[in-house]
Amino acid sequence: MRLQIANGLRTMFGYNAVEDKRRRQAPQTRIKHESEVLTDTKRKKIQATAQDQMRNHSLVAWMVRKHLDYVSKFHISFRTGNDSLDALVNRIFRWHGAPANLDVAQRFGRDEMFRFFELEKVVCGDAALLKLSGLKLQSVESDLIRKGDYNGTEKVNDDGLVVDDAGKVDKYCLCKRGALGASYAFDHLESAPNVIFDAYWTRFGSQFRGVSPLSTAINMVQDIHEGLEFNLIKTKMHSLFGVAITRDAGALGNMGGAAGATSETESATAQADGSTMDLNPRAINMLDLNPGEDVKTIESGTPSTEFVEGTYLFVQIAMLALDIPVTCFDSRRASFSARIADLNEYEVSCDSKRTKNRYVRQAYSDWVLEQIWNDSNSPWPLKTVASAADIKSLTELQEAVEWVPAGSPWLDKYGQIQGDQLAIEIGEDNIIDACRRRGVNFFSNVDKQSLALDYARSRGVPIMVGSGRQMTVEEAIAREVGNANEKAKQ
Repeated sequence: MRLQIANGLRTMFGYNAVEDKRRRQAPQTRIKHESEVLTDTKRKKIQATAQDQMRNHSLVAWMVRKHLDYVSKFHISFRTGNDSLDALVNRIFRWHGAPANLDVAQRFGRDEMFRFFELEKVVCGDAALLKLSGLKLQSVESDLIRKGDYNGTEKVNDDGLVVDDAGKVDKYCLCKRGALGASYAFDHLESAPNVIFDAYWTRFGSQFRGVSPLSTAINMVQDIHEGLEFNLIKTKMHSLFGVAITRDAGALGNMGGAAGATSETESATAQADGSTMDLNPRAINMLDLNPGEDVKTIESGTPSTEFVEGTYLFVQIAMLALDIPVTCFDSRRASFSARIADLNEYEVSCDSKRTKNRYVRQAYSDWVLEQIWNDSNSPWPLKTVASAADIKSLTELQEAVEWVPAGSPWLDKYGQIQGDQLAIEIGEDNIIDACRRRGVNFFSNVDKQSLALDYARSRGVPIMVGSGRQMTVEEAIAREVGNANEKAKQ
């Protein structure tokens, strides 16, 4: 009895997830390195399938575009207080952002190249950019980083990497695609400092290559797409049968059989008593029916309400792969406050992804400044101007560069601005960060506003800044100065 009780306690107190009740898939028993779980061949299948869905499935293409809109767009902010240095650095990056100066293939400008960089990451798991001479970048798609047919002396792992004992990447094995993508030919080993690489990680330490976050939605999206296609085909079939003519064989008499025992349903062209009735879609049709005949229009209930609701749920689950809220897909099903709450939640989800892309942008700007700083023949006098601004080292200059992500769109501009204003007044927020959340540069706005006001004054045009009941900053300062002078006289 005691043994039976003890055995019962062992099964009562524990994790149900590790107990095989044979009611679902058995629990896993082995923990493997991610490279063993997702081998080179399996990785290629996921990448090829995800890319095919991007080509053919509007849902996946839209999900990726929406993701890119929120996490891949940045603008540079460089401000040291020295006007000459600030102007020079901003001019350098404005110049280098053009396709002819950035891309070795001269196709993409900086914003578009980094958008495609993030697209490759989210679809294929990781991506790379090669740093070339002449301040050029070359894009490298994920599947081209692999071992291929390499047979040299370097120890290249199955992920196409040369790594040290700590797991740090020393070199990347780059390949070229063979005919029809069936094989890969080794091209060269690229030193890690010459590569900007980023990935979506799912493991803490035992992972060298990234995994697409779309991998959890691939099967779901395929099922949704096939279900929609089958329902469209069913709808087309129903449309072929627009009119049904039903005959009561007993009423016709000459058809044989018992009354009401049989019926025939025909399409737009029907046979009645040996004669043909043709329906002309371009004219008013008058049908002379025999006794017992009836004409009905065939209505299609496809897709059914249940199918539409179920598909809506499946779409929502698929969108979870990129953390996109369902109100982005269909805002009609949610209140305005729910949309704002969803956007705030989505902003939290986007923060870590933006941080990853900020590091990538920082690696890019560090490289650009380093190349110009160390190039004695560069047309940009960066080192001279930086020294005059009391910046003595390259690192100090690189740290002054900041990449600011594009902000979220306004949903209720008036109400949200009032909230920002109140937060600034009580010291909970500041105007610089409030502007950054909307993807704008406060300093740039002030500079442009100053130019606008100066021009308006030169043309004799008054411009009101602020509401009519509020004092301007200049008026408030003048009042305080006046009060101080009055106190001094007393």
